[in-house]
Amino acid sequence: MTTAPAISCVIPVFNGTRVLKRAIDSVLVQRPDAQVVVVDDDSTDGTRELVLEMARDDQRIVVVLLPKNRGQGNARNIGVAAANSPYVTFLDQDDEHVPGWYDYALELLENNQSYAAVKGAVELMDVPADLSIGPADPRRVAITDSVMWNVVTRKVVFQVLGGCPVSRHDGEDIGFILNLRKHFTMVSTDYPSTQHYLRTNNATTHFLRRTRVVGTGYEYLETLAPETDGTLYQALLDFQSQADINVAAVRSLSR
Repeated sequence: MTTAPAISCVIPVFNGTRVLKRAIDSVLVQRPDAQVVVVDDDSTDGTRELVLEMARDDQRIVVVLLPKNRGQGNARNIGVAAANSPYVTFLDQDDEHVPGWYDYALELLENNQSYAAVKGAVELMDVPADLSIGPADPRRVAITDSVMWNVVTRKVVFQVLGGCPVSRHDGEDIGFILNLRKHFTMVSTDYPSTQHYLRTNNATTHFLRRTRVVGTGYEYLETLAPETDGTLYQALLDFQSQADINVAAVRSLSR
């Protein structure tokens, strides 16, 4: 790449040889100054060899190889540190970003300096036959609002907030989103951003299986231990408290 990238997409990956190329390609076709930062979380299935080979053919691909698997939150934080653009976004290894999404988000952010981030719409792909989620299903809103792979944000904002939680039960997506909404302006749009594929055991599929629609809302049929014993809630509070300190410290410098 002869010029600095305008936007970097961080893709954490673990054993993703079957689907990773599709995700990377969906970023590279967005615009010529898009960068892909692939963070391999100690894969054992040939993913490392695949992504290193792709990086040799395209200098827009940056590869970070981690010596130990520590989860998506840690991988995302390291990926942002390796990114060298003013805007960052995220993608799971088996999803795709919709063409035109980066142009739309960057134009909105460049023209509105008070916006810290832009969130786009999500298209659910390969929904299992035994699951039903219609256009008006309230769980669609819950999915769209709680994830970070449909968000483009200023890199400095991500860093000030402390990035993502790194403990596996901390809810790395919702932890970042809650802090972002609390301290900065994130605009939600109907512009399509992500094609999200529902695998058998991924978080979205599990969420749909353990919930049901009730009126205009939904309820849980099953809760997980970190949710019921307060572990998740306390972890999110602790993470938010640190973000509060970070933001206050940075803002005090501008007074």
